[in-house]
Amino acid sequence: MSVSPDKLIANNLQHLIQSELDKIGLLCRVFSRAKSVESIEKKINKSAGKYTPTGKKIQDAFGVRVALYFPDDQAVAMDVLKNSFNYDEHSSTIDTPNGSVFTANRCNLIFKLPPEISENSTLLDSYDVLDDTFEVQIRTVLSEGWHEVEHDLRYKCQDDWSGYSDLGRALNGIFATLETSDWGMMKLFETLAYRHYKAGEWSQMVRTKFRLRSESDLSKEVVDKLKLYPETGKKIFRINRESFLSRIIKNKVELPINADNIIYIGNYLYAGNTAILDITPQRILRILEDSGLEQFGRTRAEA
Repeated sequence: MSVSPDKLIANNLQHLIQSELDKIGLLCRVFSRAKSVESIEKKINKSAGKYTPTGKKIQDAFGVRVALYFPDDQAVAMDVLKNSFNYDEHSSTIDTPNGSVFTANRCNLIFKLPPEISENSTLLDSYDVLDDTFEVQIRTVLSEGWHEVEHDLRYKCQDDWSGYSDLGRALNGIFATLETSDWGMMKLFETLAYRHYKAGEWSQMVRTKFRLRSESDLSKEVVDKLKLYPETGKKIFRINRESFLSRIIKNKVELPINADNIIYIGNYLYAGNTAILDITPQRILRILEDSGLEQFGRTRAEA
């Protein structure tokens, strides 16, 4: 069974995005779709005159959904995407949470399709009201199912809910419960990381503190150094995870994500322990220096 060119474009975007997120080790799942002709026709006809060749265009003919394991990875995932594609900030929607209202907060980002991908689209050739863009929706794995139900059975069927605002609020309340569970899951792992740190269980601390896709343990050599210099372990435990990952992304540091490398990079950026610098492979030090990242305790003049 042949796959349409537009479905191949969606698949290609999915693989590109999954690959970029995998490089930084984010725990997530990525899905994609290309709108069908029927779906595009319905959207055009539903709001006659809303979409025009020279005005507002449909920007989500191609869609990718990123389902994150943890809510605090949203900013990191956004950094990865903005570093990889041409971001249309004006057309994107990022909601600010409202403390008094139960409602889902959108994180829908619009990006330009790479020219080498868009040139193969039959949809773009057929409809002049389609923009050469794609949409990325960022959610958490816990909220993903709720969004599917809400989209298919409320958003698409709004008349079914007319006059039943109490049930609409109840549906939003279910989302609020899932959001609280997301927060609770994140805090649980933060507590687990702290307990591993206090117990001097360094491999476990790294795994639960940074929550990245890596099953590796620290090498004995690195563990021995952390046992010898627990203050360095303390500094690494206190690293702001989002800032740490953001610096790696923005400086395009391409290193395998494993426990030892997290310690090497964390020490380079935040601790400056010479004993750990001495066991850091020269290849890794060169990559960090060439990336423009500033070594802890070393001024740019010295570099």
